[in-house]
Amino acid sequence: MTKAYEIMDFKKREKETGEFVTKFGGSPDWVKEEEWPLSLGCEERKMTFVGQIYLEKDMLGNNRDYMVYLFMTQPESYEDDFFDPDIAEWDGGENAVIIQAVDNEKTPQKGEEGPALFDENNGHFEYIPVLKETMEPDFLSEDAYSQLSDGQKTEYFDAVDKDKIGGSPAFFQADERPEGEWKLLLQLHCNFQPFVLRAGAMPTLFVFLSEDFRTGGMLVQDA
Repeated sequence: MTKAYEIMDFKKREKETGEFVTKFGGSPDWVKEEEWPLSLGCEERKMTFVGQIYLEKDMLGNNRDYMVYLFMTQPESYEDDFFDPDIAEWDGGENAVIIQAVDNEKTPQKGEEGPALFDENNGHFEYIPVLKETMEPDFLSEDAYSQLSDGQKTEYFDAVDKDKIGGSPAFFQADERPEGEWKLLLQLHCNFQPFVLRAGAMPTLFVFLSEDFRTGGMLVQDA
């Protein structure tokens, strides 16, 4: 079994507390220096800040605290029909995972302003996920999954197909991760959130971290 933190809901953040938090929307709370990534295909265009995950010690087997920042090239407003399909690719140059270790830092640092998530009214808010710690099945390879009965396949997929931090990825296409050992950081069904995250028709976002928590990657699967 694998530990996961299911996202049960999102609450709008009323005010900043000067502490490191997990949030979606707003601006990054940098631990160290600002590392805002740029789009590969649109020169000088900053990627949109999607959110940050405060990975406290032992949440995913990590032996120290980390802040993980998520970025993706997005439209500038709800009416903007811009869409870059390369956001779905691990190395497409239109998404980024930035990791900063939290050592003795206590106060978040603010950097320059950049594109932020918006809602259907073009409102800009910060959203704090409400998490519930759960246990779920370990990840099954494509070969292992194919050997299950139809009923077992449904039971397994239903158990892992959630918005969550950690746990086992609910791939509905091939496992598209590069070679190596990767931990699931975030799984998010993009179309069912209080904020707009344009990533396809019925997309699921997957974010992964390396075993040593030094690098990360992002991909999108679209039904």
